Amino acid sequence: MGDAVKNILRPVASLKLTVALFAMSVFIVLAGTVAQIDKGISTVLDEYFRCFGTWIDLSLFFPRNENWAFLKGFGFPFPGGWLIGAALMINIITAHLIRFRIAAKGARLTAGLLILTAGGVLTWLIVIGVFSQEVATTEGAAFWRVLYRLIQGGGAAAILLAGCWLVFKKRAGIVLLHSGVLLLLVHEVFTGVAAVEGTMRINPGQTINYLTHSSTFELAIIDRSDPEFDDVRVVPRARLRRMDLIQDDKLPFDIAVVQYMKNSMLVRPQPGVTNRATAGSGLRAVAIEEPETSGVDTEQTINIPSIYATITEKDTGELIGTYLFSVFLDGPQWPPQLVTVGEKTYEIELRFGRTYKPYSIQLVEFRHDKYVGTQKAKNFSSLVRLVDERRGVDRTVKIWMNNPLRYAGETFYQSSFEPGKKLTILQVVRNDGWMLPYLACMIVGAGLTLQFGYTLVGFLRRKVTL
Repeated sequence: MGDAVKNILRPVASLKLTVALFAMSVFIVLAGTVAQIDKGISTVLDEYFRCFGTWIDLSLFFPRNENWAFLKGFGFPFPGGWLIGAALMINIITAHLIRFRIAAKGARLTAGLLILTAGGVLTWLIVIGVFSQEVATTEGAAFWRVLYRLIQGGGAAAILLAGCWLVFKKRAGIVLLHSGVLLLLVHEVFTGVAAVEGTMRINPGQTINYLTHSSTFELAIIDRSDPEFDDVRVVPRARLRRMDLIQDDKLPFDIAVVQYMKNSMLVRPQPGVTNRATAGSGLRAVAIEEPETSGVDTEQTINIPSIYATITEKDTGELIGTYLFSVFLDGPQWPPQLVTVGEKTYEIELRFGRTYKPYSIQLVEFRHDKYVGTQKAKNFSSLVRLVDERRGVDRTVKIWMNNPLRYAGETFYQSSFEPGKKLTILQVVRNDGWMLPYLACMIVGAGLTLQFGYTLVGFLRRKVTL
């Protein structure tokens, strides 16, 4: 690398910049943590960490009372988590290009590069799951799963360590340590972009083929006139939040959102409470806007979104009515809200976001065992039937605490249940980069061990000489 290029890159590789970026990381973590007093975890992730820029409101760091209310709206722009992470990655890589020189030549260099290549290939094969295997769902299986993953990561780290030692000699530990940190940063980006998490709420005997996502919601317009299948039109949260006019050539009516509530509470209509609804379930309930659920709420409740929407006929512009749609309007006490235009009737509902799957899960049995003489949970488990016609899969599996089901790249955890009912709640997670933290931790550990070990040996040698 030429001196001119080094001079250009030197500010980017500055150690002062590294320290500044770490300080900014600490601050954004502090701001995001404090923000959870007022906002939910998913909102904080989107607004502070999984973004390139954010706004830091000064009121975050002061008590939530009238004495400090004047600070609301005052603040300053600040880099988001992804921008800080990207800058840190560039800083580390550039520092290596400028300061870290290859210390080997000839056969040693060739051998080192070959070993590093082999270690890199092995790392990639581990990440994509070539060596993954199922461990029987028995007591203690979780321990063996974690141990097996650490062994994989340790094997890759050992090979990379040998290659770094041949190529970089004394600086091998630092190179490996920084490589592990970069791998952790890559994992965060990969998780933020590609990871999918949802739940399955299943009653005994019920079969479902979709996940629900409590962090988002959608307005579904369902045409059930065809006996073979339902024709479903879905309006995403983003359009509802913008209060767009919703039009579709295949629908005989238009929908205009007149009020949007990220979180709400439903009450009975009473004098003094304004009710926008003129039709549907809104005649029996009124939605009152509530603050967003807090990320520090000990009960970890979820937001109950609601909207008021006016529906008009597309051809005539005639008002059909103003309806209340809320995810709370479910269950037998709230019949479907129907809109009839001409000879067709449509069912409209606001529901949590869904992701449909090519397989189905049926709950065969749910068990909630307690310690004798107490109400303390000893164990809760679900016996489910997994059916995937595409792959010819039809099997019954037991899922219980710390013993999930893994299928098609997804993991099904026994998350919770509804007290007093046999309804089970399964947490379903898909994260194709789930092995990256194991690899990164083992690589960082190997780098630290080598670096501190080398320093310790040097210190002991000097002490003996003296």
